[in-house]
Amino acid sequence: MTGLSSAPLSTERLQALWRELNARYFRGALPPIEIICSRRLTASAGMFVSRVGPRTRAEDRADTTDGRRDIRLSLPLLQRPSEDIGQADREILDTLAHEMIHQWQFDVLKRRPNHGPDFARKMAAMNRDGLGITICHRFDEAVRAFTKHAWRCLRCGKVYERQRRTIRPSRHRCGACRGTLREVPPSEVARRTPRVHSQRHPTGSPFTAQLELNFSIS
Repeated sequence: MTGLSSAPLSTERLQALWRELNARYFRGALPPIEIICSRRLTASAGMFVSRVGPRTRAEDRADTTDGRRDIRLSLPLLQRPSEDIGQADREILDTLAHEMIHQWQFDVLKRRPNHGPDFARKMAAMNRDGLGITICHRFDEAVRAFTKHAWRCLRCGKVYERQRRTIRPSRHRCGACRGTLREVPPSEVARRTPRVHSQRHPTGSPFTAQLELNFSIS
């Protein structure tokens, strides 16, 4: 048996899930946003992208047809073969919810998306209702399988792994400490275990259970 890799993710189903999460956890405050299933995104399971400032007028931001704001979900990472279809669906649910918190920071709080206190509080509140959102998406080994290039910060040691050579040490600095980056062979990158800041509630809530039921593959 295979998981979601047997069929492309449906944007209609993802939008329906987004609307349910928006109503339940954000009181419908999030403006519409395009959800893109990306074959090129392999550095993370999901990403919130914006090409406008957080204080842009809401009526301008609500127009999603110009591609200035979107949530991207990784097809390679979220449609891997799996014997547990339910687990695959929960990974999609949790990844989408993670990126929706970033959208909430941007659209509602008018702040640059981050994993600071606002994110942690919203994540904890949603996880108490049965979700399994984490700060770090749980795909380190899968991401590493796509890694062809890597850079290490000479100051703090943080490693950046990419499928393409998108980092230029002459232009880019470490996001954690602003240190200098040096390219290293991916084979030299030590195996790292992601810190999981929260766990799925053992039983969940009726609402979350219904979401997972509605989202599962028939």
